[in-house]
Amino acid sequence: MANTRRVHYDEHGVPIPVAHYAYGGAYSSGSQSRLGAILENPGEFTAAEVRVIMWYVFRSPGHLEPIKLTLQEIAEAVGITRQALRRIINHLEDRRILLARGSMGRTTFYAISPYLGGQGSGMDQRDAIRSVNPPEIPGTEIKPADVGNVIDVTSRRRTSA
Repeated sequence: MANTRRVHYDEHGVPIPVAHYAYGGAYSSGSQSRLGAILENPGEFTAAEVRVIMWYVFRSPGHLEPIKLTLQEIAEAVGITRQALRRIINHLEDRRILLARGSMGRTTFYAISPYLGGQGSGMDQRDAIRSVNPPEIPGTEIKPADVGNVIDVTSRRRTSA
């Protein structure tokens, strides 16, 4: 679903100018409750694991889209060794925080769980969440997101889950 540009008007019917996001590039959204639980639970996640999680959240090309870089390239970007990154990815994959989303040869590409964040519209996130289980974040009682019926804003029709 493409985003439609809306024109806003003041009380006299004069169009109000709108501006595009001025973040200097793409922007990501993240789950405050889930990412906050990861940050505030130092006994469960090491500083290096939190750094890898945040790197994936903010470098994600879209919900469930993998980052197509080698372990060596990611390790250099994050500032850890390739071996340490491999151990961290295995641990985060076991908790469904990172998801294997394709491969090329012996290189597996990973995506961040759409429950934690990513780029794209709310509808893109809703579709992505329907296809995966929520991540395991110890010490939290965060319920899975409700992805029931929504109203399509372009047609005002209800869509089913």
